[in-house]
Amino acid sequence: MAQACKATGGAGLSHSRGYADAINARISGEVIEVESTLPENINERALSVFKAAVSEKYPIKDAIEKVQKEALCEIETVFKGQRFKGFIKFDFDSWVITINSVTNLGMEMLSFLLELVSKKLICP
Repeated sequence: MAQACKATGGAGLSHSRGYADAINARISGEVIEVESTLPENINERALSVFKAAVSEKYPIKDAIEKVQKEALCEIETVFKGQRFKGFIKFDFDSWVITINSVTNLGMEMLSFLLELVSKKLICP
């Protein structure tokens, strides 16, 4: 059996405790601000789905997946055959969550990029 490299063994997102802690955290409180470049109907649906997920105490990763599956999937239908770059940003007391979405003309698929920022400072 091959040994893992001592310099890079255990590297990557799957071994990052900070990453795991962040995506498995739960959000509490109300949305302070929502910023978006999405069409109004998709924006409202995404906000509604995200608020529901937060009130049901979903971890952040599950809340984001719920928004992607139930609201942001509409981008693919609305902008079929067109290039679209948009985002929605949810600002809470302790977290700022931004979901960027891009339709790719060449592959005709929708991809998401997530930005997750904790507002509280955690010292190791």
